[in-house]
Amino acid sequence: MTNYNDYKPSTLDIFVSFLKLGLIAFGGPTAIAYVREMVVDRKKWMDEKSFNNGVALSQIIPGASVMQVAAYVGLSIRGIAGAFAAFIAYVLPAFFMMLFLTIVYLHLKSMPETVSVFEALRIVVVSLAANGTLNFGKKSVKSIRDIFLLSVAAFLFILKFSPFIVIFIAIIIGFLIYRNNLTKLSFKISISREKLKIYKYVSYILLGVVLFNLSLWMINPSLFSLSILMMKVDVFAFGGGYGSVPFMLHEVVDVHKLIDAKTFMDGIALGQITPGPIVITATFVGYLVGGLIGSIVSTISVFTPSFIILLSTAPIFDSLKNNPVFKNVFHSILVSFVGLMVAVTIRFALSIDWTLPAMIIGIISFLALYRKYNILLVIILSLVLGYLIL
Repeated sequence: MTNYNDYKPSTLDIFVSFLKLGLIAFGGPTAIAYVREMVVDRKKWMDEKSFNNGVALSQIIPGASVMQVAAYVGLSIRGIAGAFAAFIAYVLPAFFMMLFLTIVYLHLKSMPETVSVFEALRIVVVSLAANGTLNFGKKSVKSIRDIFLLSVAAFLFILKFSPFIVIFIAIIIGFLIYRNNLTKLSFKISISREKLKIYKYVSYILLGVVLFNLSLWMINPSLFSLSILMMKVDVFAFGGGYGSVPFMLHEVVDVHKLIDAKTFMDGIALGQITPGPIVITATFVGYLVGGLIGSIVSTISVFTPSFIILLSTAPIFDSLKNNPVFKNVFHSILVSFVGLMVAVTIRFALSIDWTLPAMIIGIISFLALYRKYNILLVIILSLVLGYLIL
């Protein structure tokens, strides 16, 4: 029987394996189970404890959870090269599928025969947002104080306050209402000398990011703005891919007015049809704003910051996860994200014309998603219903 340490795959093995997985990994964060089955049960690249550490880390840093787990697996097995291989390979299928769907969308969205289909897609997005909020809330909201904090966050976001400001306010309020949970203020972090080597590569990547954006600024300022926008979204996307939705909505629709809310909802829906994380909606936005180059820039930028954060925090994870100050701040952020998702769900729902057929599709899709039916099947069923009754 093969032991976990007997065989270390090559960087190419990691790339090919995660590329194949990226082709079938529908369901956003639920795809973590597919990663576990591949690397722990089938290929035996990692043991259960090591993999669970990666899952735990992915929950406390920004970015799409499954992407962070993929990068952690690659990092643990083959260092920085393995992290790059797993991270890039996993997102490539989603990028190309979203690119294809976006091009199809632009050609079909105005056709009378497809108007009802896209309206059904938007209804499904409301159901997805509602279910995501409910599932997120079950894990994060534990007390009356939490309900108060999420209510403040939802109210501020509905009033069009920036989600970045909302998060900052939530952290302050969190310190005030959870201060009794802090037994002592501790910022002690320990890290071995061997693990310090990773920060040399992090510095190289940061330099590359700076040069990348500097080049965009000199060549095409609009692409530079798009890149900065998506990086900002990724830095604050705590709680997995769904955490990016309020920020992307605010930046893309409210602040920069690159597209309207209904078009953004279409992008979210198309992101659910593809495998990979929901934040692949960035490809959709990028294509609408800047064509093929825009989609590439947007996709690179929306994943890069969280990848850097993964590399930077992996060596200090043990110290970080037990730090009472960090735990308090992180809990405040997660609770405020529930509030942001409540507000997003309300905004999405208000953009729908809730006729009786629309309500039927909404109820069916919500219940199907709540009962954990496959997202792709729910979307297909809703599209058929939309074509028949809307």
